[in-house]
Amino acid sequence: MEWLLLVIITVAAGVGVLLLEVAKAIWWKPLQIKKHIEAQGIQGPPYKLLYGNAPDVRRMAREQSTKPLPFSEHNIFLHVLPAFHQWRKTYGQNIVYWFGTKPRLYVADPELVKEVLLNKDGHYEKIPNKQLGFEGLVRLEGEKWAQHRRIINPAFHVELLKQGMIPSFVEATSNMLREWSKLVSSGANEIDIVSEFPVLTSDIISRTAFGSSYAEGNHIFLLLKQRILILLESIRSVYIPGSRFLPTRKNWQRWCLDKEISRCVRQVIERRERTAAVENSEDYGSDLLGLMMTSNKQQEGGNKMRMSIDEIISECLTFYIAGQETSSTLLTWTMVLLGMHQDWQERARREVLQVSGKNDLPNADTVNGLKIVGMIMNESLRLYPPVVALYRQTSKQTKLGRFSLPAGTQIQPSILAMHHDPALWGHDVHEFNPERFSQGISNSAKHPMAFIPFGFGQRICIGQNFALLEVKVVLSMILQKFSFVISPDYIHAPVEEFTLNPQHGVKVILCMNEI
Repeated sequence: MEWLLLVIITVAAGVGVLLLEVAKAIWWKPLQIKKHIEAQGIQGPPYKLLYGNAPDVRRMAREQSTKPLPFSEHNIFLHVLPAFHQWRKTYGQNIVYWFGTKPRLYVADPELVKEVLLNKDGHYEKIPNKQLGFEGLVRLEGEKWAQHRRIINPAFHVELLKQGMIPSFVEATSNMLREWSKLVSSGANEIDIVSEFPVLTSDIISRTAFGSSYAEGNHIFLLLKQRILILLESIRSVYIPGSRFLPTRKNWQRWCLDKEISRCVRQVIERRERTAAVENSEDYGSDLLGLMMTSNKQQEGGNKMRMSIDEIISECLTFYIAGQETSSTLLTWTMVLLGMHQDWQERARREVLQVSGKNDLPNADTVNGLKIVGMIMNESLRLYPPVVALYRQTSKQTKLGRFSLPAGTQIQPSILAMHHDPALWGHDVHEFNPERFSQGISNSAKHPMAFIPFGFGQRICIGQNFALLEVKVVLSMILQKFSFVISPDYIHAPVEEFTLNPQHGVKVILCMNEI
C-alpha cells in the first residue's frame, strides 16, 4: 500500500505544480504586467481570464453593426471600432487591453507609431498567426525577411509595373465593362460592386501573377477564397496553442485546401523551370511569378541565398490574398465616395477625358496625368483605409517613448484613428475633401505619420505601387464610359472583416456616357 500512496502523492504533486503553472500563466503574470503598465499611466479595461477583452471587442462590434450610419457620414470610427471608441473616452489616447493572456497596447499617437514602424533593431516583430498556413513576406522576420524582400523587390518596381502590368489591367477591366454595357443596354442598370470588384481584381492578379498560366491562376484563386474564409474565423478568435493540429472539420478543410493550393502553384513553377532548362534560359517570364523566379535565380551565393519552391509558393499566395483584397476594397470605397459626391465624380471624369480622351485606353503616360483621380484615391484611403490597424509585438523588454514594455507586449498602431484625428487633419477631418492632397501627401496633414494606409518604414506594403496603379487604371476606364449614383437601397455600414468592407454590399446605378 505504501507504493500506491507514493504514486498518489506524486501524481497529486504533479497536478498541483501543473495547476500552479497554469494559474501563473493565466492570472498572476497578466496581473503583474497590468500593474507594471498601468503604473506608467496607461489605463485600460479590466483583465478577464483566458480570453481577455477579445470577446468584448467582437460583441460591441456586432452590436454596433446593427445601427447603420446616415448616408454620406464619414465619421466611421465609432461604427467600425466601438470598443476602442468607448475605451478612448474612458482611458485616453493610448490603451492597454488584453487579447487572451497577452497585453495589447492600442496606440494612436503618431510619434509612438513612428517609433514602432521605423525601428530597425528588431525590437518590434510581426505577431505570428499559426492559422495562416504559409510563410510569406508579410510574416517573415530578420534575415529571411530581408532575403525575400531583396528577391521580390524588382518585380514591383514602379516603371516596370507601368510598362508590363497596365495592359493586363486594361484587358481585365475591358471585359468587365463590356458586361456592364450589356446590362445597361438591357435595362438592368443596377450592379453590386462588392460582388463585381473581387472578381475583377482576382482576374487581374491571375493575369499579372501567372501570365500565360492565367486559367490556372483563376482556379487557385477560387481555392484561396475558401481558404480566406477560414483565415477570417481564426483572426476573429483567440488562438489556443496546439488547436491547429486537432483533427476538427475546419482543420481538415484547411489542410486539404493548403495541400491543393500548393500543388497547383508548384505545377506552374515546375513547368516554368522545365521550359527555362530546355531553352537554356534564366528568363522565366514577364509576369510577377516570372520576374520573381528570374530575380531568385540571379541571386549570388547559391541556394542558401535563394528562395525554395515552397517559399516562392508562399509569396504567390501572399500576392493573391493581399493584392486582391486591398485593391477591391479601395475600388469599392472610392466608387461609394464618388457616387455620394457627384461634383468630384464630374471633376475626375473631366480630367480622364482631357488626359485620355473618350475612347483611348490608359497607358503609362496618361496614368501619370491623372492628378485629381490620385487625390480622390488618397482621400478614400484616408477615410476608409483597407486595413484599419497594424500589429506588432516586442521581442524583448523595450522602451517605447517614455514607456517600458515587457517582452511579448503586443502593439496595435491604429491607422483608422490617425486618419480621423482632427488634431492631425483639421476641423473638416470627417469630410470628403480630396483637395487636401493637392500639394502631395507630405503636405496633406500636420504629421508625416498621419497618412499610412499601406504602413510605413522598411516594412511598408511591397504591393503599394501595384495596387495604386491598378485602381487608377480601373477608375479611369469606368469614368470614361459610365456615370453612376448610389442606389437608394444602399445601407451605409462599414465593417472590419479581413479588410474594411461595406456590410450590406453597394449597389450603384449606371448610366452610359455619350460618346
